[in-house]
Amino acid sequence: MRQRAHQGQEWEAWIVMVIGVCLGLWALSLSGCEASSDPQPQNDTDEGGPRDVAGEFCELFDAMGLYEVGMRTLRIDENHLMEVYYPAIDDSPMQRVAVDVREQMPDDLQAVLTDPGWRWMLEARHDAYNHRDGGFGVVLFAHGPGGFAGQSADILVQMASHGLVVAAPQISEWGLGEVLASGAPGGDRALEVMRAARETLEADAGLGRVINENQVVVVGHSAGARAASAMLDDEGVRGAVFWNASAAVAQAQKQVMWIAGDADLLATPERVRARREASASQGALVELEGMGHLSSTRVCELLGGPHAMVARLVDEGVDVPPIVALTLVRSCEETTLEASRAREVIAHYTTAHALRALGREVATEALGPESVACFGDLRLSVEGE
Repeated sequence: MRQRAHQGQEWEAWIVMVIGVCLGLWALSLSGCEASSDPQPQNDTDEGGPRDVAGEFCELFDAMGLYEVGMRTLRIDENHLMEVYYPAIDDSPMQRVAVDVREQMPDDLQAVLTDPGWRWMLEARHDAYNHRDGGFGVVLFAHGPGGFAGQSADILVQMASHGLVVAAPQISEWGLGEVLASGAPGGDRALEVMRAARETLEADAGLGRVINENQVVVVGHSAGARAASAMLDDEGVRGAVFWNASAAVAQAQKQVMWIAGDADLLATPERVRARREASASQGALVELEGMGHLSSTRVCELLGGPHAMVARLVDEGVDVPPIVALTLVRSCEETTLEASRAREVIAHYTTAHALRALGREVATEALGPESVACFGDLRLSVEGE
C-alpha cells in the first residue's frame, strides 16, 4: 500500500467580530435550505463499453485512474455554464486547465487581484478529444451557497479519470459571484439547473455520444445535496453522494452515501445522522475526523489561508459579506485535518460508490469498514455499506 506523506491583528479582530454575529444565522440557513494497482496500458479499440474498475483489497480511487482527462465548458442557458470533465485520448497536446476563483468576481476586482494564489492547476486538458471508449456513466455535481462549479474540481477530475463524465454546473443564483455582489445567496434554483445541465450534456454533439444517459449519479455539497437527493426520483439516476450535507433527505430507494466531518460547524455529524435516519435510502455513512465544511475544496488554502483572502479583498475596498467571512475563516479554522488528505478520502469513497451504483465491478473491501485501514493514520469510520 502506498504511504502518503503528512502533510495584522486588526484584520483578525474585524473577522472575529463579523463571525460572532453571523455564525448562528448562516448555520441555520444551510441546515434548512495508497494501495493502488499500477495503471495498465489503455485499450484504444471501440469494442465494448468503459473498462471496469476492479481490484484487490485497498484499491483506492483517490489518485488518477486509467484515463487522461479533458475539460469543456458548455452553456446551459443564457445565465448558466457548466464545466464537464471526461475521459480523453492519451497525450493530448492541449493546454492544462486552471481553476481561477477571480473569475467568480466582478470584472473591476479581477483586474486588481493579480496574486497568483487565487488559481491552481488541474490534471486535465482544455477541449481534449473524447476517448474512443463509450457508454460512460454520468456524475452531476451541485455546489452549495457561496460556492462555485470549480471548487471541488480536483476530486471531479479524479473521478473522470476512472471512466466517468462529470458535469459541474454553475448555480449562479446562489454562487460566490452573487454573494459578493448582493451580500447574500439568491434563491435556490439548484434542482432546476441540475436537470437542465443533464439535458444539455445529453444533447451535446461530442459528449452526448459517449455517455450512457440512463446511468447517472448525483453528488451535492452542503445545501446542494438537497437538489441531488431530489434527483434520485429522476429516470436513470442510480445513486447519490452527499458531502457535508444536513439539508438532504433521500426518499427514493437508491444507493446513497453520506460523507461527514467532525470539524464541520454547519453540517455537523449529528445533523447529518439525523437526515440520514429520516431517509428511505439510508445507505452508507463515512465520518472523517478533522474534516471541515470546505475540506472537499481548496478554498481554505488560497493565498496562504482564509485570513489572507479576506484581508486582500478588504484592501481593495470590498464590503465582504458576513457569510463569506464565515465560510472563508471559521469553517476553515475549525478544520484539523489537512485538506489534501480529506480530499483523498472524499475522492475514494465518492468514486467507488458512484462506480458501484452504476453497475461497475468494485472490490467489496473498497467500500466496507475494512477500507479505513487503507488510509493509514487517518481516523475515519464507515458504516452501512
